[in-house]
Amino acid sequence: MWRIAALSGLLIGAITVPQVQASDWYLEPRLSVAASSRLHGSETLTSQVNAAGLKFEYFGEALTFNFDGEMQYDAVFDWTNQYSRKARDEYATRLWLDEAFLSWGWADWFIYLGFQKVVWGEADDLRVTDVVNPLDLKDFVLFDIDDYRIAQPMLRTESTLGDWDVELLWLFDFEPNQFAASGSEFAMPALEGGPLDEPHGSEFGFRLSTILFDADTSFYAFAGYQDDPVFIAERQQVVGKYYDQRMLGNSLSFSLGDFVMRTELAWFYQQSYGTASFAREKHNTTQGLLGIDYLYRDWLITGQVSDRYISGWSDELAAPESDEIYTLSAEGSLMASKLTARVAASYADANGGGGLYQVKLAYIPTSTWKLQLNVDLLNGNENNFFGQYKNNDRIWVSTTYYL
Repeated sequence: MWRIAALSGLLIGAITVPQVQASDWYLEPRLSVAASSRLHGSETLTSQVNAAGLKFEYFGEALTFNFDGEMQYDAVFDWTNQYSRKARDEYATRLWLDEAFLSWGWADWFIYLGFQKVVWGEADDLRVTDVVNPLDLKDFVLFDIDDYRIAQPMLRTESTLGDWDVELLWLFDFEPNQFAASGSEFAMPALEGGPLDEPHGSEFGFRLSTILFDADTSFYAFAGYQDDPVFIAERQQVVGKYYDQRMLGNSLSFSLGDFVMRTELAWFYQQSYGTASFAREKHNTTQGLLGIDYLYRDWLITGQVSDRYISGWSDELAAPESDEIYTLSAEGSLMASKLTARVAASYADANGGGGLYQVKLAYIPTSTWKLQLNVDLLNGNENNFFGQYKNNDRIWVSTTYYL
């Protein structure tokens, strides 16, 4: 409810700005229809989402306003009974908000107030230093990460001090990762059953960026809460709690001949972990990533490897000792850039191993139409991050019309 109230306030503020001229604003309504189907099983239709969206930008002399969001209705709940009532309540009708914020300048600072997405780091669809926004995992991790990153209400300021770019963040109220609802397509049984104890508090972030020795260099600091719950025994029941998170990080990006190298490193102070006996332990944790990009004609080929080290790890912890993830992708354009294609493979080594293999196509024949096709294949051990959904292979298609 508070999200709706805050959004309403921003919209009212934007539409009551005086003397709005046609040249001062940009409006792009859209309609879309999307459906997904499992590649095996009896109940194959998994979603049929009809959406009406709007992108709106106002450019004033002292103030600008950006909005992008859509109302979604999933008709799959009218046609099948395979999902739970909780899934219906969560997903049958919902507002998806990409951004809604005001921005203005003050002295040497640019100020942004409202619902925003902030991306930290150099990773491609992996998260190391990218800790600001939580994720909506309704469709697991099958879409591009920015499509399921949740916009958060925050005050963000940016400025330039000499050769340094400075960013300060104040997130008004913590929101954790939103796992798929119980009884939905990508529900995670390990997270069902126990209540979640979500704290209410602010989060703060700080970024410094510059060019050092011909490398794009950024330093990060974040103080907030862990996005995933830690399950502990409390008052004769198991409760999911969200504990403090303190992160220091760094990312680099630099050219090496025909290649671009990317690195990320994040250190988490006394990160909380659950144990097999539902107790809590705190361990300093380091997470890193190495990526390499190569442009071959119109195709960008990218490889990445990431891993995590938990200081003082023992087999009592619910988390595995390491969390190696490998990704390889190729993305390019065809047909005078009307067709874009991405082929990607991801492999997670922990808990028996498992993989995600994807083909994504987007065709834009005219400025008013966009057609998309995704094929997602999963396999691996049932205890693995990807392998737990090895029976959820699916195809997804979408048509969008821009009015």
